[in-house]
Parts: sequence; C-alpha cells; structure tokens
Amino acid sequence: MAIYRDKKRGTYFFSVYVKSCDGENKRYVRRGFKTRSEARKAEAEFLLNFDKEDEENVTFEFIAERYLRWYKRRRKASSYNKLESLLRVQLIPRFGDMKVKDIRKRHVTNMQDDLLDEYSVSHAKKIHTTLSATLNFGITQEYLEENVAREVGNIDLKPKKHMNFWVLDEFKQFLSVVGDLTYRSFFMTLYYGGLRKGEALALTWADIDFKNSTINIDKTVYQRVVTSPKNESSVRKIKMPQHTMRLLKKLKLQNKNKPNYVVFGEYKDHISETTIDRHYDQFIKKSGVKRIRLHDFRHSHVSYLINKGVDITLISKRVGHADPSTTLDIYGHLYPTAEQEVIDLMEDDFKPAEVIGISDKIK
Repeated sequence: MAIYRDKKRGTYFFSVYVKSCDGENKRYVRRGFKTRSEARKAEAEFLLNFDKEDEENVTFEFIAERYLRWYKRRRKASSYNKLESLLRVQLIPRFGDMKVKDIRKRHVTNMQDDLLDEYSVSHAKKIHTTLSATLNFGITQEYLEENVAREVGNIDLKPKKHMNFWVLDEFKQFLSVVGDLTYRSFFMTLYYGGLRKGEALALTWADIDFKNSTINIDKTVYQRVVTSPKNESSVRKIKMPQHTMRLLKKLKLQNKNKPNYVVFGEYKDHISETTIDRHYDQFIKKSGVKRIRLHDFRHSHVSYLINKGVDITLISKRVGHADPSTTLDIYGHLYPTAEQEVIDLMEDDFKPAEVIGISDKIK
C-alpha cells in the first residue's frame, strides 16, 4: 500500500495488492487525486469496500469452482464426477472468464444453439440444467441476483426415444457362446433381473436368497468403489427365475463364498469393468448378434416384461423407479399396439348382432 505522485499529470494515485475472490494477489490502481491526503483517504475507502467491489467482478469460473467444492461435500462421488465433467468440459471454457453479472440471455440462447448442433437433445438439456444450477448457487451465496438460464428456460424439445435391446431369441443366441460360468451367470442376472451393471457387480452372497429365489439390491459400484445406490427407490428386492438361481447356486459352489464376498469376482474384489467389456466384445463377435450396451440389458428386461403383458407398476418396482410414470416416460414407446388393443375391445360394445332370416330357419 503506497501513495505515488504522477509527475506527468501532477496528480496522486494509490497502488495496492489484494487477494481477490479467485485466490490471486491482484494489483489495483486508482488515479487522479489532487492531493496525497485525498489519495490516502480513497485508498482506505477502497480497502474498506473491497469485498463489495470484488463481488461485482466475480467470474463464472469462480462460482463454478465454489459450487463444485460445495457439491463434493454433500453429494455422491458419482454425481460429483458428472457435474465436474460438464462444468470443466462444457461450461467453464465457454463462460469461465465472463463476469457473471455480464452473462445475458442471448449468451444462454447461443449456447443452446451450439449444443444442439453438436450433441443430442438430452445431453444439451443436461448442460443447460448444470448452468442453471451453478447460477442458482451463485444466488444463494449472494454473488448475483438473477438466473438468466432459468429465465431463458431449458431446450423445449423432447429427446428422441430410441433404445437398443435384445428380444429373447437374440439373447439366447448371444448366451450360446458364453461358456464361462461367471460371465454366463452375470449376463443372465442382468437380462432377467434388469439390474444396472454397477448393481450387479456390487452383489455379495449375502444378497442372494436361494430359499426364496430373491436378490437384494442396496448398493452399486462406481469407478471400482462400492457406494449407495442411485437413489432411494433403487433399493429393492426382486424375485428371480429358477434357471438363473440355479446358475448362481452353481457359481457359489465353485467359488469362495463367504457372505461378504462378491458374487461376480474373487473374494471382495469384483471383476473390473474393463475386463467385462473385453470379454463382452469377444462374445458379441462370436455370436454375431447386434451390439448393444451392457446398460441395454436393462432395457431388454423391460421390453421382455412388456411383451409378457406385465403390469407397468410391477415393472417400475422391479427396475427401481420411484414412480410408474418414470417407467412409462422411458419405455412408453414400447407399447405401440396398446391403444389399438383398447380400441378393439371397445368395438365389441356395439357389435351388430347376427341376423338370421326365416328362410334360414326353414332350411
């Protein structure tokens, strides 16, 4: 902190270094004071009001970093990693150096247009939602007063509902080349249980009830770490067909099987996802079936149940959705003939009675 005389202009100025909101020591200079005492007084007022002035210059990156720090202490690691990826890959490069007070609605609209040119609707929506959540955090922390992303609104388009799945014959064709008991049991559990991959890898023998033919699902694996499930509704207990339970029983007898040992792996160490992916690729090539993601086994399970005429409420509980409406929103397009079937039933209500003529009776 020092007062200097500007010899060229014949005035005074002060120069101070202050740690700003981004953690860096920044130099601030104010010029044009007639006397040294005026400059000193202005310097004192600047330091006194620095927090207010600095907040007015807060950048988007500053808020994003604090949002990440806040989020990491309060949310699951998997959720944090997804948020961090969206912020660092998409939003900070775009808005990072901008002062949040300078972000306008047009900037958000331009971002949406750019995203729709490059990504799916659903991914573009996620990025917008992340931007809005970050700005909301800025409001709660009193860094800004309005959320322009919320005012613009998210992208008003519905994602195209398209998903890959196997019908039973395709799954049987795939399974015909899977001789290894561990992988055969794993794929059967995915197809007939509708489990997420992480849920299956987190299973221990304590979760398998052979007497009642049920599987208990109350945890998942994310980046090799066992953690709580995706949400509260994901905790569930489902019944399984006997052919799958027999495979699991055989697997249990073949392996070390203490209650806290994993089902698909060795001791407490489940099979790595890279190892599963490598074997899965080999089985796909050998069987000749179309390639689907491992997550699509879950879609295949739902499709299988829909084709069996299973009630949507039961399907929803089985796959761990909080509400049947969620299941319908995701899989409703798999009911292409449902409305026609209803109409066919209605047609019978006023179906003309068969008219039998007198001549027909005489004959």
